[in-house]
Amino acid sequence: MASFRRALHTFRTATSVSAARPAYAAGLRASLATVVPLAVGQYLGHAGAATWMSLGGFNGALSDKGGSYRARAQTMTALLVAGAIAATLGTIAHGRLLPQLVITFVFAFVCCLLRVWGNPGISVGGASLTVYVVALAIPAEQASDLWARAAYVVIGGLWAMAIALVVWPLRPYRPARIAISNCYNALANYVDHVAASVKVQRTAEWPVVLSSTPIATVRTALEEAGAILVQLRRGRPGKVDRGERLLIITESADQVFAHMVALGETLRGAVRHDVLHERGLELIRAVAATAREMAASVLIESDAPRIEVTWSGEPLRTLIRALPPESVDPHYEQAAVILDRAAQFASAAAVTLEVVNGGQVDANVSSLVPARAPAAEEIVEENALWDQIQALLSPGSLIVRFALRVAVVTTIAVALSELLELKHGYWLTITAIVILQPYTGVTLTRAVQRVLGTVLGALIAAGFGAYFHDSRAILVLATVFVACCVALLPVNYAAFSVFLTPTFVLLAEASAGDWNLAETRVLMTLLGGALALAGARFLWPSPERTRFPAYGAAAMRANAAYLGVVIDRFDDRSQVASEAMRAARRAVGLATVNAEESLQRALTESHGDERPLAPALTCLAYTRRFTASVAALAIARHAADGSTSAALQPVRLVLAPVLEDLAEALESGRMPVELPRMDAPLSREPTSLIVKARVERLARQVATLHDAVARMGPQAA
Repeated sequence: MASFRRALHTFRTATSVSAARPAYAAGLRASLATVVPLAVGQYLGHAGAATWMSLGGFNGALSDKGGSYRARAQTMTALLVAGAIAATLGTIAHGRLLPQLVITFVFAFVCCLLRVWGNPGISVGGASLTVYVVALAIPAEQASDLWARAAYVVIGGLWAMAIALVVWPLRPYRPARIAISNCYNALANYVDHVAASVKVQRTAEWPVVLSSTPIATVRTALEEAGAILVQLRRGRPGKVDRGERLLIITESADQVFAHMVALGETLRGAVRHDVLHERGLELIRAVAATAREMAASVLIESDAPRIEVTWSGEPLRTLIRALPPESVDPHYEQAAVILDRAAQFASAAAVTLEVVNGGQVDANVSSLVPARAPAAEEIVEENALWDQIQALLSPGSLIVRFALRVAVVTTIAVALSELLELKHGYWLTITAIVILQPYTGVTLTRAVQRVLGTVLGALIAAGFGAYFHDSRAILVLATVFVACCVALLPVNYAAFSVFLTPTFVLLAEASAGDWNLAETRVLMTLLGGALALAGARFLWPSPERTRFPAYGAAAMRANAAYLGVVIDRFDDRSQVASEAMRAARRAVGLATVNAEESLQRALTESHGDERPLAPALTCLAYTRRFTASVAALAIARHAADGSTSAALQPVRLVLAPVLEDLAEALESGRMPVELPRMDAPLSREPTSLIVKARVERLARQVATLHDAVARMGPQAA
């Protein structure tokens, strides 16, 4: 029964459709980059050249992920060079088994190591390895083909570059606008999540049933938007333009997000007053509505309606004044302060967006939200980059293990194709390469998507192949298939694979004129998928259940550091202190997102009884709650007097060692030491009732964390 549930979960994951819209423009650009070289080559009677140019154009189109012109040009240029090398090496190695196996292993290993470059490295490495495998499998007809193939791949890549950067360029700021819109949509969803948690509140603790996923979604969206804006800034050093204002809008989303985290914590900790609680919910829903208006307006770009931020803490404060003071929990006063500050950032974002979309500039707005300087915080220095590369390439590195796994599987696939003389055996190799992912659970999902897509795509190819044999009709079909497959890639990989199969048949077999390959394609896909799954299972497996403790420990240490920064700078209301707290909160967010992704992969990979992972879920949930409580404590400093930091130092002296011990217990797999008594040091009366409530909440959450980590220890097992 457990195996059936797991299989059903994998199938649902593989067939789930993302919220992204189909990339229609990218699909049409890719079809031009792929089919035009094929048509030109066939018209001139050079079908072999057409195949290689089309392959270069298709890979070039797939590698264009948007961003600044400079970053896109660098990625596509690297792909040109790597593709030429791949075609040359593959042609040289063909026909001699031992040399080709050695070259295959080394080249596959190097291509996978390009992951240290991030997404561009993944695109360049994967596409180059595909070109190498195709060149290795198809024999050269004459000696000049050694250089001709490389030249044709480069020509196809140059054509794709010309389309992407000259003929039909992406608007340089469009990727940033899409990313920022995603930020505000994710923020709106999170605010709805906060409203739901406040509405169902029954105790001072956040109900366990509420998922922490919306927080991870917002943090991931903010990081993606920041990365794209940094790329734009690098292409325009020292220039204050739309990119600078878009950065301000993104920073505002981050600030509103932090305040909504604190607002949720504050209202959930209040002694419930029905009237005040309902008004708080109305204001939270208004924040969500504003976020959605921002998400829509940033995409419209021109003639967008003006966004009015009509909410603040004043309606809540007006109600508080009308009630007897003894009947009002101080948390509601703090909630009003938080709403006021959030409204300030939202107003700054709304006016800045109006300027970006063509309105009149208001010189007083930009100063409300100081933009972070990407050059100081995001651009990695040369020495730091080298240290990062050394860490990624260490013997225990996940990337090194993955590169070895891909290299071994690719070599085995090539050997099987040669020894068994498999027809179109390179499809087996390419399938194994595409399916293999750094994580076992993701590999399984990708295998299901690839097999489902290939079977459906093979049926499509067989159906069309039975009725269309004219080369002109085939070019039209290729145009449609390429456009559909690239356009649907952001939606679902299985949908991408459905149209990739007939596309690959057209591209790889155009010179042979053999269009009835659906059966072979399905067989090679099944064999390649089986080989990839075997490689993921037996070659240096790294189960996420064993990796999660390290990520969880990192999140706890980041929380301890965040708490330390907040307490040390609690009496400081300056912008410098706010930036320091914000940087620490961002570090916690990144560490916690890593832990959540690791745990999600562990759930995907788990076999049978999943109950042992329940303490890990609790651990992650209360790690996030602790972060939210620290964020609420940070904002509470604006309502406290100027002598609270010293009173909070005992809190730090108690909680920080506990968090460090819990982190060490997670990493080493031991039981945590007995939880010390926290009531004595924490009972020192802070200067504010709000601060005292925040401290008590932190203590309760640490106790729950201690219990969760203890249940993950060996004695509990």
